[in-house]
Amino acid sequence: MSFDIRNRKNLKFASILKHQINEILQKGISDPRIGFVTITDVRVSSDRKHATVFVSALGNQEQQEESLKGLANAAGYVRHLLGKKLETRFTPEIEFVRDENPGLKIEEILREMKEKGDNEG
Repeated sequence: MSFDIRNRKNLKFASILKHQINEILQKGISDPRIGFVTITDVRVSSDRKHATVFVSALGNQEQQEESLKGLANAAGYVRHLLGKKLETRFTPEIEFVRDENPGLKIEEILREMKEKGDNEG
């Protein structure tokens, strides 16, 4: 199998994982520490045994850290539920990582500026 085909299959698998994990977080996790989180990207290792899930969380720094702690704590459970949904030989280990996307930082700064402007006027 050529590298290009394998890479394309891993991208498709990552897309499926993103959709399934998003669904699990919306419906299957009730940890109060996990606030509003958005999955921005999923990267899968070449052997599909490890998946890094990049998330963006709303709230201040403390709330974002609590959301990440809650997600890290729920990773095993998320993997368990994924195993039931996916028809694959292996269910990848899940690692949640904060997405340090510069576009999201700009949005956050603009939102804070707007809130300050609304509070002043």
